[in-house]
Amino acid sequence: MNNQLVHIANTAFDLHASEADLIDLLAQKINYLIVNDFNKLIAILYRADISEKKLNALLEQKSDEPAGKLIAILFIERQLQKIKSRQENRRDVNDIDEEDRW
Repeated sequence: MNNQLVHIANTAFDLHASEADLIDLLAQKINYLIVNDFNKLIAILYRADISEKKLNALLEQKSDEPAGKLIAILFIERQLQKIKSRQENRRDVNDIDEEDRW
């Protein structure tokens, strides 16, 4: 299911789906996990490095919003943070001394 969530996110970005469409699609999958396999959802959130504190605070603050939607938003935000971090920390091979290359 984690691979499915990542695949959904990647597919949506490739198709230039709206953010709302992506959130709705992910929320459906997350709601399924909430009802049918909560332990798997917890494992996915852990693997995706979703902050438990941030998630709990968001769920408390917006208790009138569907949990699946809130989790989907956090999941997307975290994936975008990872992409940005990788881009910022990527080193060009030409910037590395010849001696230090593998």
